[in-house]
This record gives sequence, C-alpha cells and structure tokens, in this order.
Amino acid sequence: MTIATKEQERKVLEKVRKMIAELGENSYLSSAFDGAFALAEENIENDFGLSAREYIEKARSAEKTITDMKEDVKKTMTYLKAEKESHAGTIKLLNTIQERNREHASEKEVMEEALKAARLEIITLKARLYDFMVIEQPGA
Repeated sequence: MTIATKEQERKVLEKVRKMIAELGENSYLSSAFDGAFALAEENIENDFGLSAREYIEKARSAEKTITDMKEDVKKTMTYLKAEKESHAGTIKLLNTIQERNREHASEKEVMEEALKAARLEIITLKARLYDFMVIEQPGA
C-alpha cells in the first residue's frame, strides 16, 4: 500500500469536485458533500485527518447535551419555585413573629415605665408612713 502525496490528493479531490458539480446543485451527492471539500482541503494542507462524520457526531452530541441541560434547568426552576413557595409561609410566619416582638417590646417599655412609677409611689408611701409613725409616737 502506497501513501498518496499531497499533490495526488489535491488532483483526486479536484476530480471528485468536478464529478459532483456535473450532477448539479440540487443532487443528493452535492448536498452530502456540502462542506466536505473544504474539510478535505484543510486536511491536506494541515496534515489533519478530520472527517465530516466526526463533526456531525460532535454536533449531535452537543445538541443532546444542550437538550439535557435545558431539561435540567427546567427541573431546577421547578424545584426552586416549589422551594420559594414553601418558604413563603415561613417568611410570612417570621414577619408575624417580628411584628409581635415589636408589639411586645413596646408593651414592655410601657410596663417598665409603670413599674418605675409604682416603685416611686411605694417609696413615697413608705416615706409618708414613716412620717406618720414618727409623728404619732407618744413622747416624741
């Protein structure tokens, strides 16, 4: 088996190109070879061995990957929506608790002021009681 030279490959490529062109633009072979001649030229010039089939398989694989990724995104979005909805109740509950805490804090301040007033009144009443006790004592 002999290895063809680049020049031999170029000549055969040109012959095949002419044969396909003779069939016309709308022929099945013309459609099948669309882009293949440019790929063959690149292979010859760059010592590559790429095939149109490899590109087709990569494209199909990429298309499947994209389809799978879209499905994963769709599932993730559905999951996140459900999570958001489940947390909506929790957020509402936390907001309610926070509002009650504010109310209780306000009530606490009112009660603390009332307690201060009551303690002051107790001190005042103790002082009056002391005054009465001292004044009421015989011999004082």
